[in-house]
Amino acid sequence: MLFKELNTLHIYLKSISAWLAFTCIVGYFQMTYTFEIANLKPYYFIAPGVIGLLFGIMTGRIILLNHKLKGFSIRDPLTHAFNHGYYKQILNEWSNEKATFSLILIDIDHFKNVNDDYGHKVGDDVLVRVSELVSETKRVYDVFARHGGEEFALVTPRTELKEAYDIALRLCKVIEGASMPSDIKVTCSFGVAQFRVGSDTADSLFERADKALYESKNNGRNKVTKEQPVS
Repeated sequence: MLFKELNTLHIYLKSISAWLAFTCIVGYFQMTYTFEIANLKPYYFIAPGVIGLLFGIMTGRIILLNHKLKGFSIRDPLTHAFNHGYYKQILNEWSNEKATFSLILIDIDHFKNVNDDYGHKVGDDVLVRVSELVSETKRVYDVFARHGGEEFALVTPRTELKEAYDIALRLCKVIEGASMPSDIKVTCSFGVAQFRVGSDTADSLFERADKALYESKNNGRNKVTKEQPVS
């Protein structure tokens, strides 16, 4: 919250400073054509200053609104994780750049039973809670997104398979031990794969992570499974 407030203040200060400088400079040159420089008074700059202040505030509000609208376009409206479209964009970009990164797929175990037994409102609350836990636990530069339904994805830059596996283990324990809406016991299954530079695509990486995820689900759930490394 503090970071958000400081960022807002920074945007306003930049906008106001730019407009104040512009209007005062324009006002100065305009007045030098009207008055002799020796006759200029400090209060002559009040009007340009007020105009600059008003335009600065309006510009700041427009910039903040644009940031907010951009956030809406790439965020899932329920969980506020990144949406599927943005996640796929990141996955494709990093794949094309041949970067070192890993993909962690996360699926809430028996989520259909939550909706059936407690209703969709509680189901939505569980989705939000799991999203909060992952967002609080992940590293600041990891990209967390809602893949769809009860499935999430975590894209981890500059991360090899073992480290991504450790991250997934930590998330698995955090979710298992966390309090949940209506005191429901919630666990998640995880599948982990690393991008293979030179042979992988975004789709092939996802397929391996998805296969590892289903191994977790088929072996009792509440587990983390990593892909088999290339021999």
